[in-house]
Amino acid sequence: MSNTEDTTLANFKIDEKLILVNESADSPEEIIRKLGTLLFDNGFVKDSYTQAVLDREKVYPTGLQARMAGVAIPHTDTDHVLKPAIAIATLAKPITFQMMATPEEKVQVEIVIMLAVHDAKLVIPVLRKVIFILENDDALVAMKNATTKTEVKTAMLKHIESMNKKVK
Repeated sequence: MSNTEDTTLANFKIDEKLILVNESADSPEEIIRKLGTLLFDNGFVKDSYTQAVLDREKVYPTGLQARMAGVAIPHTDTDHVLKPAIAIATLAKPITFQMMATPEEKVQVEIVIMLAVHDAKLVIPVLRKVIFILENDDALVAMKNATTKTEVKTAMLKHIESMNKKVK
């Protein structure tokens, strides 16, 4: 794997302005719109991004069942992205998403990590690394139990650093 891929997540902006904690939402669409608005308002994505994520989610759902929580990783094509970023929401109550590999199955999602990937060749490496982080029980527990944006950011950054040492 190239050096670019080794530091993929290190190049992504994880800003407290892009984090929602204990957020209320009634549907995948609602939380995707909220996170998309944060990304757009902060200059990371084009105005077409949120609708593109919603359209992609219908065809290629992103829900995953990890041991400690249900998670979703909505994202879309790179042509809707201006700069790389990750928006994160921890949810006040779970939302039902369709499973990534088996869309006929559902998962109760408690954490949503929405990716704004700017380079097509980085989509798979970024997804692989985010999934690796989400399979880490400590990372999920830290994010689920976070009560502030700083705690969510710290948990994510800590596990990105740890993961970068393990996953190439």
